[in-house]
Order: sequence, then structure tokens, then C-alpha cells
Amino acid sequence: MARYSLWALVFILVLFGSALAQSQAPTNVDSGVEFKTLYNFTGGSDGCCIYGGLAGDQKGNLYGVAYAGNNNTGYGDLFKLTRGTQGYSFQVLEPMVIAGGGCMTTPIMDRAGNVFGVCDGAAGGYGTLWEYSHRGKFGILHTFNGLTDGSEPKDSVVLDESGNIYGTTYTGGPGGSGTLWEYSPSTEEFTLLHGFTDGDDGGLLPAGPAIDGTGKIWGTTESGPNCYYCGSGTVWSYDPATGTFTTILDFSSSIIVAPQSRLAVDDAGSLYGTGFTAVRNNCGLVYELPKSNNYAPVVLYQFTGSGVDGCEPFGRVQLDGQGNILGATYYGGHYGNGTVYELTQGASGWQETIMHNFDISNGSGPQAGLITDGGGNWFGTTSSGGSAKWGTVFEMSGVK
Repeated sequence: MARYSLWALVFILVLFGSALAQSQAPTNVDSGVEFKTLYNFTGGSDGCCIYGGLAGDQKGNLYGVAYAGNNNTGYGDLFKLTRGTQGYSFQVLEPMVIAGGGCMTTPIMDRAGNVFGVCDGAAGGYGTLWEYSHRGKFGILHTFNGLTDGSEPKDSVVLDESGNIYGTTYTGGPGGSGTLWEYSPSTEEFTLLHGFTDGDDGGLLPAGPAIDGTGKIWGTTESGPNCYYCGSGTVWSYDPATGTFTTILDFSSSIIVAPQSRLAVDDAGSLYGTGFTAVRNNCGLVYELPKSNNYAPVVLYQFTGSGVDGCEPFGRVQLDGQGNILGATYYGGHYGNGTVYELTQGASGWQETIMHNFDISNGSGPQAGLITDGGGNWFGTTSSGGSAKWGTVFEMSGVK
């Protein structure tokens, strides 16, 4: 995490830290949720270390990316879990050798069944944008050079209604602090939309962008504004219709620092994400940027890591049809290996319910968000744990 000034730390500790922790309702545990491990990675030819989340198709099949393979010496792979009458069958679709490795992406699928993702170039490059077509062909759409287009694309990309792809890089680019870019599959053209400079726009983008109902692109920076590898971070937007980039806010106006996850967008245009505070050893939080209040930050829940509560919510949150928020924490919980949680709004604020406590045998360290089939079933990954300790794909059913 970035470094923060002493005066900010003292200010937060005195005025905010204890008050927010005391205002939260006790954590509940939902014992009615059924948890099932769909696949245990062995760390061999199937890969290991699943840092990204999943994409799903209309048939209920699941797609994901393993960060490494062959006992942590390989490049990882793109995999598919095919749904059948007897469960799911595992298949490696493509080893990620030509993609350059370092694949922490959550893949995304378009209407035609093509799968897209990024790798950050851990094997020596600056990163790649790739496609696995519905015909079963794998190809590199763009190779980053670090200087003019950015370096280390770490998270998911998003698609607009026309199938154009938008993504970010963590660092690099003409401003040295990350980029926002677009790729058009129809014209095979890559366009740099914004190079972050660590000026008013901030810098360092650990998460990919989000897109709202109007087609506007949204995201956050981990540092800045006007502060390299320091500061609280920013929220920004980009309007493709006008080509306008706007810094929406500086997180220093709140207790939030180092926003981590890709933003989620509700039907009203409000934004949701995860981050931390400047308090040492804090366990992170979930926040809202309500459109009705000019996106002024509101902390919905602060994790404590005590009891069954989780800690370090790196992954994107997901909204269900009732306005509840679901996500995962990297560690904490009853066994210390992470949790799946649900936040529900009540008369006294947001109430946390633990949907699952990971115990190594069924997974550990979930680092990405969840997806749902809309029928009360939710799917996710863990970066480690499981029967072979190399990560898992899991399902939860009966989620209300």
C-alpha cells in the first residue's frame, strides 16, 4: 500500500476509526447456504494460483485464468469448466505462453461467445490483450510496449454495446502512471484514451474500468492526486461520446485510501468499491459513491478481521436484484483463510452476513469478485487452498 502522512493518520485515528467500528451491527453467519468445490487445482498442467474471477456463458459453463502452472514454473492457462448432468468437467483451453504470463485477469465474454482478458507480462514483457474466439482460436490483440500505451494491465476489461473493449494499465504510458485505453475488434485499432500523470488525475490503476448504463467509463487510481506513490487515490470518468476525461473526486475528502477493486454500478448510476483506511493494519472497507449526492464517498462497512469477520476485500463487489452487496475477503474469518460476505441494508445501517468461511481444505485467499447465474447460485475462485493447496473454483447455492 502507499505511504500516508502522519497528520492524516492521526486525524483518522482520533475522529473516525473508533466511531465507525462501534456503529456497525454484529456479524451474522448464514448456515443455510450450500457450499460446493467444483474444482481443485493441482499446480501441474491444470495450473495454480487463481487470482482472477470467472466468466460464465448461457449454458452455465465457467471460464477463468490460472496465474501459473507446472509447480509454479509455467505461464498458467485459460481454463473452462463445462457443466454437465454429473457436475463440471475441467479443460485447459490455452496455455498462456504467448500471452506473456502474469495473468491475474477476470475474463469477460461477448454476445458471440468470444472470451477476452489481459496478462501483465510477468515473463518479461509489458502485458497483452488477448482473445479466445468462439471458434476455439487464441490470439493476441495487442502487445503493450510500456511507454506509449502503458504497462501491467492487471484486471478485467469491459465491453460497450458495440463490442469495443476498454481497459487500464497499472503503470507506464506517456505520463508514467498508468493508462486508459480502447480496442476495437471490428477495426483492430488500439487507442490510448488517457495517460495518467499523477497530477490531478492521480496514478497507478490496480483495477480495470467499469461502464454505466449511459456508456460512460469509470475507474479509480491507487495514488494521487499530485502525489506519486502517495495520497489517497482518485475517482475518474471518461465519456466516449465526447472524449472527455474528468477527475470526479480525491479520496482524501474521506477516510478511504488505496481503492482496490473495479467499481460496480447500480441501476441508478451509483458506484460501489472496496479500499482501505490509513490506519495501520486496518482490514479494509466497502464504500458507495452515490450519484444523487455528486458521488461523495460513503463508507458502508468496515471489516475488523475479528471473530468470523473477514479482512482485505480486494475483489469487486457484486449487487444482487434486491440491492444487497456480495463479495469476498482475502483472509480473516473463522479459520483465517477468507470469507464470502453479504451486506444488507437495514434500518440501522448495513448488516454483514458471512456466507462462507474458507478453511484451506475448500479454498483459501479469494482475491476476486463473484458472479451469479441469477438463480441464487454464486461462483468464485480462491488463489490457494483446496485438496492440493493450489486454488479452487467454488459454487454457493441457496443465497437469498
